[in-house]
Amino acid sequence: MSSGKQISVAWYFVLDYVTAALAWFCFYAARANILHDTGAWPVSLRSWLYILIIVPAGWLGLYALAGTYTSLYKKSRIAEFTLAFICSVFGSVILFFVFVWNDPHIGYSYYFVTFLILLALHFCLTFTARYFLLNKVKKQLLSGQVFFNTLMVGSQNNAIKVYSETEKKLHDGGYRYIGFITPENNGKNGIQKLIPKLGTIAELENIIDEHQISQVVLAMEKSEHSLLENIINRLSEKDVEIKIHPDILDILSGSVKTNNILGAPLIDLNTDLMPAWQQPVKRLLDVVCALSGLIVLSPLLLYSIIRLRFSSQGPILYSQERIGYKGKPFTMYKFRSMVSDAEKDGPSLSSDNDPRITKWGKTMRKWRIDELPQLWNILLGDMSLVGPRPERRFYIDQVITRYPYYKYLLKVKPGLTSWGMVQFGYAENIEQIIERSKFDLLYIENISLALDIKIMIHTLRIIFKGKGK
Repeated sequence: MSSGKQISVAWYFVLDYVTAALAWFCFYAARANILHDTGAWPVSLRSWLYILIIVPAGWLGLYALAGTYTSLYKKSRIAEFTLAFICSVFGSVILFFVFVWNDPHIGYSYYFVTFLILLALHFCLTFTARYFLLNKVKKQLLSGQVFFNTLMVGSQNNAIKVYSETEKKLHDGGYRYIGFITPENNGKNGIQKLIPKLGTIAELENIIDEHQISQVVLAMEKSEHSLLENIINRLSEKDVEIKIHPDILDILSGSVKTNNILGAPLIDLNTDLMPAWQQPVKRLLDVVCALSGLIVLSPLLLYSIIRLRFSSQGPILYSQERIGYKGKPFTMYKFRSMVSDAEKDGPSLSSDNDPRITKWGKTMRKWRIDELPQLWNILLGDMSLVGPRPERRFYIDQVITRYPYYKYLLKVKPGLTSWGMVQFGYAENIEQIIERSKFDLLYIENISLALDIKIMIHTLRIIFKGKGK
């Protein structure tokens, strides 16, 4: 939970575009001056195309790959300085060899001077704009205009110690302790004099949802460490940051990372399944493929809309609430492949010979055309190209009672296609959902960009053969 109006990361994106365009324009001017060539000024349409579109787009893509466009309230100005400099060096090298290397020879010093001008212009403009924005963010955090709720797990001596060591630092970072929870039958609640008790560990998920918790600090006693693995597994399914006191680093070797030297004396517990550097690459791949797909397949999308309009009565698009990453519901879109009142008697899974499926609907399902509107879900960030197929809460609740491991599929974004869809296809009942989920569990245990690419290749093979099920 946060109080006050947060500054959107979209402003970072806008500032990066403006500074990239301005830096390239200034570089044009400096380059023309050094070469004494007025023709080097950006006067042609092609020059302005590079200034306003091509070069800024390249910089934005590079920053996206570097994982820049995340929440502004979790950024460090020092870390941003380092990241901006590294990206500026890398991008300037590329621009230098693409645009400057073939300039007229006026001495090798020209290359050093132009590269340094390009690097200095881009880095200084970019970081200066970001610095002012991050300063505004920091002022919001320090003044309390924006803050995030923090929950402590623990109640005895260690919890009191962790609270006293971290409360001030977390407060400066925009995090506020709003309460603690304790194991069942814990009679000692010394920390209750400092923050209120919100419940017990058995109520963990409900408390996180009810109080909109953004961060959980684990401060348990050594005698309570047997509960730790269970708590971490449960927290990994919620959209919260997990921090832990470094005294217990020895039992989590290899699972943690340090963060923010000047911050609270806590370590971050990383529950992400995919390596950090691959996450922005996966998201960039999702966006590029989804956008390209919507453009390239627009004739097929238009044809499908026309066929749907004239083949059966009802809406073109079928929207339905599905459960996504870490249990968050979202609206998923498909081309309607059934009659409009297909579920008038309640939720019901389809089968190969389902009479509710229209003639054109069968064709769409065979070639997976009905799934194409989910490219929009991918652009929105609700889904990925590859990930477990999202289900409705109605079915998830039934599956979990018989196969509790299904809940681990919520650790990743749902996908347009999946290992389960490649191996199994559409599920017709709860038993088949369970069987398909076993393949998707294998996916999340082996998740990587390489595996995503393999699954996409096999999905295309199935589509081109018309063997969609």
